[in-house]
Amino acid sequence: MTGAGPIVNLDRLSLRLFASFAGLILVIVAAVALWGEIRVRRFYAHEVERRLEVAAALLIERSESALAHAGPDPAFDAHLGQLGRLTRLRLTVIRDDGVVLADSESPLPIANHADRPEVRLALGGQPGTDQRRSSTTGQRTHYLALPVRSAGRVIGCVRASAPLDDMEGALAELRTSLVLVGALALGAGLLLAGLLARRLASPLENMAREAEALGEGDLARRVAPRGPVETRALARALNTMAARLQQRVESERTARGELEAILGGMAEGVVALDAAEQVLLMNAAAARLLGLEEPLAAGSPLWRVLRFPELERELRAVLARPEAGPGTPDVRSFDATPQGNGRTLAISIAPLSIEGLETRRGAVVLLSDVTTTRRLDQMRSDFVANVSHELRTPLTAIMGALEILAEPSTDEATEARFVEIAARNAARLKAIVNDLLDLSSLEAQSESLARAPLSTSAALRNAAAALAGAAQKKGVQLEVEAPRSSRADVLGDESRLEQCFTNLLANAIQYTPAGGRVTARARSLEDEVEVVVEDTGIGIPATALPRVFERFYRVDRGRGRDTGGTGLGLALVKHIALAHGGRVDVASEEGHGSVFTVRLPRRSEA
Repeated sequence: MTGAGPIVNLDRLSLRLFASFAGLILVIVAAVALWGEIRVRRFYAHEVERRLEVAAALLIERSESALAHAGPDPAFDAHLGQLGRLTRLRLTVIRDDGVVLADSESPLPIANHADRPEVRLALGGQPGTDQRRSSTTGQRTHYLALPVRSAGRVIGCVRASAPLDDMEGALAELRTSLVLVGALALGAGLLLAGLLARRLASPLENMAREAEALGEGDLARRVAPRGPVETRALARALNTMAARLQQRVESERTARGELEAILGGMAEGVVALDAAEQVLLMNAAAARLLGLEEPLAAGSPLWRVLRFPELERELRAVLARPEAGPGTPDVRSFDATPQGNGRTLAISIAPLSIEGLETRRGAVVLLSDVTTTRRLDQMRSDFVANVSHELRTPLTAIMGALEILAEPSTDEATEARFVEIAARNAARLKAIVNDLLDLSSLEAQSESLARAPLSTSAALRNAAAALAGAAQKKGVQLEVEAPRSSRADVLGDESRLEQCFTNLLANAIQYTPAGGRVTARARSLEDEVEVVVEDTGIGIPATALPRVFERFYRVDRGRGRDTGGTGLGLALVKHIALAHGGRVDVASEEGHGSVFTVRLPRRSEA
């Protein structure tokens, strides 16, 4: 409701203690007041009864003679009135038939009193008492009647009575005093109860606040030991627990930081999952290998953001498998490619037991990018197959020629033709071996390649001059567009660069039909020197462009072999460019020629 005051939290310990103390004090004060009223009422009644007994006893002797005379006795009446005034009591003399002979306050005649309880008892020979409202005075009155005997016979009784209004007034004054004193005592008690409750509850409430702060992660908080010895002991125990917990958390944080640093520095991806396939831990390498923008946070479902059917299937197979016994292989390994990733990943999945309050199961996935390794393995396999194939062809030709030459019936013309075949294939075999040795040498000595300042234009012109005759013989126009200046613009091995340009020009001449043109250009850029060899030959299919620099790769094996190539020329070009810190690119369209571009780092002084 708007404008309402603050709500008091009755669940606080201090308020509970205060309420308990206040209730106890209130009960004690009320009990004392009630007990005091009862005791005072009894004391007052006892005092009134003693006064009545004294007055009645004083009146008995004179009443005996008055009762003996049946007529009025003025002297006795005067004495009765005087005694009543002195004692402040109402005194009455009653005959044995209940007739009132004299009364200190009321004039006669008065109604017969034989039916009054105290009178009946007195006329029966026993003292009688009663409390009731007087029919004569209308006041609540305490009565005492004593028998009067003559010659051993009860001849009447005397009765003394006192109104109880005085007692009630006194009790009212006493009750007022008790209420006032009780209120003061209650107020003082409540004040002391509040102070005591606050003193007892304050350390506990402070410890509760500090414990709540510790629970929220502020482990540096400490509780001040205050209050009774028990709360101080509790505070010290809480501080000790907080210190140990802080030490343990720091140790865990340090260990986790070290683990994350180690995992973050790994090239391999690591993903830890629980039995519900939710991420426990993922490093950056795993996110990168799986094509994710960033590692998933702990508790994230893995398959909400990842689509990898092979991994999902194998992971569930590991999680569904019962725990393996000793000596049973637990790791599941396979190669797979994530969708849209293009990488080949070597994946290992091992079951994981997480120890805690209860043992939970999970799995650890280790990811390695083996794309290059698998490609190199394939290239190595293809290389061995290609080397075997390329060497087998000339060896078969040579062996066939030797067999023909070994026959006695072979004529001279046949011998000459097969000798020429054997010589040609031996030369081809030698060229393949030489190119393989060159490739091996380049791969082994690329870092220690001899380098000296040289001119790319001069190296290009030397290569073109060496092949001018071959181009002219085939009917191919060879043009060189390069500065004639011999200024050194790169650092490199001159013979290797000439070999690189020679192989590019020879390749262009081989695959350019007669009447075609081969153009070689060299120019200096800001940071590079560019050499371009362009031809108008048969071109290269788009599907073959990524593989033209592989060893022994041919777009058309039969045609390449007919032109006398070894299949290693472009591989040598690529390795020579890489050895000089450069690169080589190719652009081609089938039937419209090819463009090979070599880019080398430009010498800073050039």
